[in-house]
Amino acid sequence: MVRECGLTAYLLLREGLGVEARLVRLKNRGPWTHVGVLVGGALFESIPSTERTRGGVHMGSLDDFCAPERAVKVGYIPISLVEPQCENLFHWCHKQVKLRIPFDDNYDLQDDRALYCSEFVYKAFLQIQINLISAELSTLSIPLVGVRKVVFPGDLIGMKPVFNNVFTLRS
Repeated sequence: MVRECGLTAYLLLREGLGVEARLVRLKNRGPWTHVGVLVGGALFESIPSTERTRGGVHMGSLDDFCAPERAVKVGYIPISLVEPQCENLFHWCHKQVKLRIPFDDNYDLQDDRALYCSEFVYKAFLQIQINLISAELSTLSIPLVGVRKVVFPGDLIGMKPVFNNVFTLRS
């Protein structure tokens, strides 16, 4: 099932256009509002539900991830892996798809029954003993819930994408 990993996974970053993207941009460190992981030739991400799509962890396409109606900019960060990490990362991500893990609208890091995008990527890499957090976690105040520690895209390894390969889709 896993295609050739090439021993590199990629964090794919997007500066998005939707309502959720605007909310994330208000709290995030930097412009990035969505993150997914490309490993073994497959793109995995967790997205919120819309009128047209079921949310949660799924295998997506690079074309959809970069679609101009969704993204202003797209970039990536390569992460070097060793062989067991690459295969284990792919299998863990694929398992979340098969389990139909929903999108975490409560942004609860303590509960793995639902995962938002950066939580999914963060926990995927924790499965292979790589901690992508480079700073203290952000906080988010959620009405009727309270203040929660959250992982925003900008919290993951300082989010320094390869800028010579960031595509500006809109000006």
